[in-house]
Amino acid sequence: MSFFEENLGRLQHLSDEAISRLIAGELSAVRAFRARSHIEKCWRCRARRETFEQAAMQITEHRNRLAERMPTDSGRRAALVAELRRKADHQLPQPMWVRSFSNFRRRVAKQMNPIFASAVIVTVAACLLFWVWQRGANRVTAAELLQRAEASDAAQSHTTGAIYQKIRITTPHAELDRELYRDPRGVRRRRSEQVKAEDEPIQQALTSAGVDWDSPLSASSYQEWHDRQASVSDKVEREDGNLLRLVSTVPDDWIESESLIVRISDFHPVERTIETRTEGTIEIAELDYAVLPWSGVNDALFEPLQPIISHPSLRLPALPTETELDSAELAARLVLNKLHADEGEQITIARTDRAIEVKGVVETDARKQEIVRSLWPLPHVKAEVLSMGELAALPHNGNDTQPITMQSVDVGTSPLQRYLTSRGGATSDLSQSSERLLDAALKVRQNAGELATLDAKFPVSPESSTGASALAQLQTSYSERIEIAVDREVATLNALGFTRGQATPSGNGQIDLSAEAERNEALCRELIAGSNGTGRPAQQIASDMYQSAARIRAALANSSSPEQ
Repeated sequence: MSFFEENLGRLQHLSDEAISRLIAGELSAVRAFRARSHIEKCWRCRARRETFEQAAMQITEHRNRLAERMPTDSGRRAALVAELRRKADHQLPQPMWVRSFSNFRRRVAKQMNPIFASAVIVTVAACLLFWVWQRGANRVTAAELLQRAEASDAAQSHTTGAIYQKIRITTPHAELDRELYRDPRGVRRRRSEQVKAEDEPIQQALTSAGVDWDSPLSASSYQEWHDRQASVSDKVEREDGNLLRLVSTVPDDWIESESLIVRISDFHPVERTIETRTEGTIEIAELDYAVLPWSGVNDALFEPLQPIISHPSLRLPALPTETELDSAELAARLVLNKLHADEGEQITIARTDRAIEVKGVVETDARKQEIVRSLWPLPHVKAEVLSMGELAALPHNGNDTQPITMQSVDVGTSPLQRYLTSRGGATSDLSQSSERLLDAALKVRQNAGELATLDAKFPVSPESSTGASALAQLQTSYSERIEIAVDREVATLNALGFTRGQATPSGNGQIDLSAEAERNEALCRELIAGSNGTGRPAQQIASDMYQSAARIRAALANSSSPEQ
């Protein structure tokens, strides 16, 4: 609280300082209004103000009388002023920097000449221009930097020839040098190159970070990653030399931050860095850049030229090839598989001539973000996933609602319940055991169906190494899930006291895995569902289930044999 408020609030009288500042006009409008209002009501403070005003008038008159007695002669007045300054300097020594500046000013005044003055002016002007230029470079915003960098990339479309770029990718565990060639006009397409097995982890890491494998220093690629972030904090820093660095920090993600370094002269990107919270730092640096004539480029690096359409000015976007769509679909299926989104969630995969469309509905917004974030780096993949909340918020036509008819069904004791009762065992775990058996049978049928879908869509291994690798991983994953589900089913039957008997695959020839999985589910439902007191005994059904499990294992073994 200020001195003025203390006087008004506690003492109820204005202090001497407050009255003095009121007379001198140094109080703010609000405080002056409050002070005058108080003086109008308080005769003591009003009297003190009049006393202070009289004292101020007397001081002013005394100062005027002293000024009249000052010597009028200029010489005597100058001598008096010099004497006063000498005494003041003797009593209050000047700081070192003041004395140094005064000495410098006197020396310059004595030794100044036109050449020296011109040099000083030029030097000061150069420093001022450098300061202004550096401030202008540092004032570039993140949006301006990315916009200029994208414009720099777009300007390459007017280049005649092929662009050659050599880059170095450095991770905590490996280092890779790549030579990239591309047609800036987009007329000729680069042939797809097979990624070496030892380089696949690097490619996957860059793809997960939103980096284009064929153009890792592209400003458009960085902009696309930047725009997909829900929350990002940008900062532009000046690097040593003629460089600017854009640092984009991301909270709550496995990527902590990404940065893009460009040249100030032309905003050409020369380096990109990905800081992760778990995998360390990934750096992509440009080692060489040149524009080569087509005569100096290996023609085998590019696809053959396509026939020119009738209107050269009209350039239609190239559709992805069947090989690219195959690789995209397998990559999308592999992502969903690793996220266990293919185990009961309402997710569908559709294929058009332009992209692979992943659509569906999931329970929560967090689950939706997890799936979409994992799918968006994949080329030619379009994710349209909704959460249950978003689905409920969508407008719908009430006429589309179908009436639901409820029917009562008399359910008798199931074969499994009769079996447990006949053995004198407790039936308290009947529901839990039935649930385990049905869950295992459903997983067997579901994953067998996924294997059948892969066999139907990809009877031949894809041409690209990426697609072939994804297909092999999917087949292995589905087979392992079936094995685990069959083991759980057999373990549950054993725990219920059923005997395995002669559980060997019956029949000759190739076993249809999908048909056997459906038969296994039907047997499971027969065992655990009621049938009005009729039907086969539980031991006989369980024996068929053991037999079905053996046939499923045999089918998996045949599908994974080298001959297949």
